[in-house]
Order: sequence, then structure tokens, then C-alpha cells
Amino acid sequence: MDFRELETFIAIVEKGSISAAAAALGVSQPAVSKRVARLEKEMGATLFAKGHKHSSLTSEGSVFYKSALRMLDCRKKTKLQIAEISEELYGSVTISASSIPGDYILPTFLVEFIERHPGVDVKVRVGDSQTALEDLSLRKADLAIVGTDRSLPGFSSVPFLNDELVLVVGRRHPLATKKSVGLEEIASLKLAGRSSGSGTRQIWERAYKSVEAGSKDIPLQFGHALAVVNAVASGAEAGVVSRVAAESNPDVAVIAFEPPVRRPFYMVYGLCETKAVESLVSFLMEKAESREV
Repeated sequence: MDFRELETFIAIVEKGSISAAAAALGVSQPAVSKRVARLEKEMGATLFAKGHKHSSLTSEGSVFYKSALRMLDCRKKTKLQIAEISEELYGSVTISASSIPGDYILPTFLVEFIERHPGVDVKVRVGDSQTALEDLSLRKADLAIVGTDRSLPGFSSVPFLNDELVLVVGRRHPLATKKSVGLEEIASLKLAGRSSGSGTRQIWERAYKSVEAGSKDIPLQFGHALAVVNAVASGAEAGVVSRVAAESNPDVAVIAFEPPVRRPFYMVYGLCETKAVESLVSFLMEKAESREV
């Protein structure tokens, strides 16, 4: 028995079939079937009920499933304990980030971090600010980088980097030659924009409501800023996005707001339970202090 076999067995149970487990693990279905056969041979018992695509456990399989979870948890805890006393940094860290830091800022920072600490695995989940904070509160992530300052009980929230929101239009749009516009000028524009959980959208809508009565309709919505920019480049009239996303596409004109619409990103984290998490938080704060978006 090896840990790959245990992980495969658990994946079949949790994904519901051999095919789904194979896809999740990135191996072939025959390889998954062989691992199950080796487990059943070693345990001397049939673990999955026949005729159920290996998703329904036998009584013996149910007992083994609980034990497999405990064994993998024990391995994880042991690795963390060893990492804590080792001079080298080991472990894994999961970051949940909104799209601007996740797509444009963190990649450069994290390449440098991994070069310094090759024993650490870093996984980045990219979505919107609301999803990132939900991941953190559900312990699916060790820290979050988001575009809104929303406190979570038991977590620290500190400013990370500053960002500017801008208007993007097509190169032939009447506004394309302007250097700046007032927020009230977007009242008549048909906007493509971010989804409701986006920090970008929450920030500019708040600023818009301060100069115009009521809210602005967004008929075309995307989960990522790059999609908004590409939509404008493809013919959508206008969009409001981060400057770093806007300047990634030469086919749109980037127009500042006057007065400027700025917002900070925030790093949100709880107790740094491992050296890897603690080191990454410290590293990101150091990088943020030496750079502005």
C-alpha cells in the first residue's frame, strides 16, 4: 500500500466514479483500476460494491475509507511537524485572490518566492473578492488578496497595494481622445463590467452613486477584468476596470476619471499555522511596501 493508492481510493469515493477520479488525479482510468485492485488484494476484501461503477462502498470499504482519511491526515500533520523544525522551508500555501491581484500582481511575486523557497508549493485560486473571502472563511485558503475592505471575525485585514480604476473604450469611440472624464459622463454609456461580487464594481458603483442618483445598469458582466477589456476591444461600448488590466490590451483607449477613482487591495489572513504561510505573508508585505500598482 502507498499513499497514491489511498488518495486514489478517496478520490473515487468523493468524485463518485473511476472516470471522475482519474480526471481529478490526472491519470488514466486503467491506472486507477489497478490501484484499487492492489488495495483490495492487500486488504483481502472487496471495497466497492459491484455494478455501481466503483462509487458505492461495501461495509469493508466504509471502514477502510475512514482509516484512509486518518492515514492521510496523519501524513499531513507529520510533514508539517517536520517542516516546523527543519532549517529549510517546506509545506503548501493556498491563496484565494480577486482577479486583478491574482492575474496581474501575484504571478511575478510568487515566482520570486518559489525561487527562494523551492520546498514550498503555492496554489492560487482566482475569482472575485467575495469568493476569495468565502474561501478564507471556509478554510479553503490560507490567505486572501481582495479589492474590498471587509472584516472577517478572527482575521486580520491590512492594505496591500494601491490600484486605480479607469474607463476603457474602443479606439474609435468619441471619448477615446480624452485624457480624463467625470464619473457622470458614463451615465449614457452601455457598459460591460464585472460581476456583482467584484471589488472593482463595488468601488466604482459607490463613487458613481455619489455623483449620480441611482445605480448604473450593467447588461454584460464577466468574472475577470481581462474579459471586460477584451469585450470592449471587440465592440462593447465601454467598461470600468483596473488600470493594470486596461493597459494590457493596445486595442482600447484608457481614460482616467477626474477626480481619480482609487482603491487599495487588502491582504486578509488568520493565524499563520505554518512557517510556509508566515513566510509568504511576510514576503508579500515586503514586496508591497516596495511597489505601487
